[in-house]
Amino acid sequence: MSLKQDILDEDEISDLEIEGEDFSYFDFSNKTLENVVFKDVRLISALFEKASLRGVSFISSDLTSALFDSAFLSSCLFSSSLLKGTSFFSSDIRKTTFDTVNGLYTVYTSSSLRDTYIKNSIFKDSDFSSIKAAKSGFNEVEFKSTSFFNTKLCSLSMEKVTFIAPNLSENLKELRGCRINLESAASILKGMSIDLDLSL
Repeated sequence: MSLKQDILDEDEISDLEIEGEDFSYFDFSNKTLENVVFKDVRLISALFEKASLRGVSFISSDLTSALFDSAFLSSCLFSSSLLKGTSFFSSDIRKTTFDTVNGLYTVYTSSSLRDTYIKNSIFKDSDFSSIKAAKSGFNEVEFKSTSFFNTKLCSLSMEKVTFIAPNLSENLKELRGCRINLESAASILKGMSIDLDLSL
């Protein structure tokens, strides 16, 4: 029996390392995964909807168009992986790290972040709207043309974060109480057709 068939037949998957396999379009929905490592694995359009992931690592893996909608993630790691069109819509993410990920059209809308950090990463045309965050933050992250509607960015710790043409409410309520760098401020004002004159 193949590894895929073994996993398909199980509702609970634990203590497993998968390397160099192709699990594209595989359905992990509603399954429980614990202490599983995906290393250099293709997970294109894989489904993790309503799955429970604890201690799961995705290392150097392709998660293009993978769906984690309404999933529960705890103590997980996404490292050096591609998150193109990956969706975490309405997911519950705790004690999880996203390190050196490339996010394009990535969706975190309506998700909950607790003790979760994103670092050394770039997100473009992504959506972080309506996020509820606690003890979470961004470190050395660049956001290009990314939406943050109805997300209180002051609830997130931010170090060396750059916002380039972000999508925000007209009154910039998402930025209330935030400290951002000069480059980000200039980019935001430019998007509002306001030129920032830094001459003395």
